[in-house]
Amino acid sequence: MGGCCISTPLENDQPPPQQQPQTQHVERKNDEVKNDDGFVNWPFTEFVLSDLTTATKSFSSNEIISENPEESSNVVYRGLLSENLGFVAVKRFKNTPWPDHEDLEVEAQDAAELKHKRLVKLLGYCSDGDEGFLVAEFMPNHTLAKRLFHQKNMEWSMRLRVAYHIAEALDYCTTSGFVMYDNLSAYSVLFDKDDDACLSCFGLVREVTDYDPRPTGSVNTESVTYRFGTILVNLLTGMQTPPSHVPEMINGKDVTDLMDPTLKGNFSKEEATVILKLASECLQWKNRKSLITKEVVATLEALQSKTQVPSTEVVELAKQQDVASSSQQQEAEPLQEVPSSETIKQQEEASSSSQRQQT
Repeated sequence: MGGCCISTPLENDQPPPQQQPQTQHVERKNDEVKNDDGFVNWPFTEFVLSDLTTATKSFSSNEIISENPEESSNVVYRGLLSENLGFVAVKRFKNTPWPDHEDLEVEAQDAAELKHKRLVKLLGYCSDGDEGFLVAEFMPNHTLAKRLFHQKNMEWSMRLRVAYHIAEALDYCTTSGFVMYDNLSAYSVLFDKDDDACLSCFGLVREVTDYDPRPTGSVNTESVTYRFGTILVNLLTGMQTPPSHVPEMINGKDVTDLMDPTLKGNFSKEEATVILKLASECLQWKNRKSLITKEVVATLEALQSKTQVPSTEVVELAKQQDVASSSQQQEAEPLQEVPSSETIKQQEEASSSSQRQQT
């Protein structure tokens, strides 16, 4: 078989008829599970390499959606399974880190069982020869890295929302038994069609077998807690910094000195101080147990709830309220008409004439 897979949900014990094209089988089955909300009910699927090749136009460079493919041996492509299904994201491992194809299947299937609104859904996998592939929902609105480091137009309220959403996803993964995540960074945070931040599912299927070789009592710069701290610093500064350099970058700094200048002062120092304190704790965390708990999620939820309206809109709203308040005051206490200079002169002459008559 050469390691090739069958594009059919694994729950389906009945193989497709040999005379039926595999892509047709995929489309018919997918039609049963696809709805307007995306691949909500999609069963875990073992894809055929030929289907993924067609979907990605032979893995064309024009379909690459990885933002730093030159820095990684693994590349993510956009793929179109069929016109009625929409796009998917296909991660291609150039060197499969699993000695057995079944290991990739087991890891991928475990990750696919996770279902959370802040976690991108893993749809399936493919293993062919020395290559492995993961297939996930396609997120249309870029990554946190692109928005922060390149577009540079993210408001403070949105940054708080991102921190809250990713903490939600990581807490869910941890409580579900996924305490590790491969290379967590701003590139792992994606935005869905509603512009909500979601955590990529690809990092849950890890390439690193010995993820935390360091003894307890030392900081692991690859841990989920440490990497979440680096994302929080990214949100504060708007800068892309190597993870190992982040502690030095913030050490002894006042939060106002760290803030992204593109915010133009439109942020709450009190809220930013809370984020910086949490980031510092994450970057110094030595326990293998994750710091990202429901208490941390609750703290971030409270922060973003206070700032639902973007900062610039708050300023504009305040101006409108000031104008409305001034208008109401004018209606209650009409201003007296200011006399003209001619009127004042006539009043002075009349007053002088009256004084002469009295004398």
